[in-house]
Amino acid sequence: MSKRMLKTLVATLSLTGLIALTGCASEGNEALKNETTASIDQKIQDGVTTKEQIRAQFGDPRESTFTDSGHEQWRYSFSNASSDASNFIPLYGDLHQGTHGTEKTLTVLFNGDVVWHHTMNSSAVKTGSGLF
Repeated sequence: MSKRMLKTLVATLSLTGLIALTGCASEGNEALKNETTASIDQKIQDGVTTKEQIRAQFGDPRESTFTDSGHEQWRYSFSNASSDASNFIPLYGDLHQGTHGTEKTLTVLFNGDVVWHHTMNSSAVKTGSGLF
């Protein structure tokens, strides 16, 4: 292996290691981390599941409100983001910082103490800041 190939290999491995070790963050309710719409639909049945069962599965909601029709609404969320690789490009990374990831939101509406309706959403999210 030539010196040039060795230098390229070392630089590539160093950059890969740097990216792998940096910039992962999560926020919110860890109970949603591995959930999907299908798995939530198996755990929550409209007209059957109670508030106490929801609280036992997911803990206290991040947000609790009431709808205009008087139904109590609980909202849970979880987001997981990683730094963009471009953050580590010399000079460019100093002027632009970005992340990409997924945000999950579980909304549960209650009629009294029983789930009236629920929905699970998962969407791609991207943030950016800086001059570019």
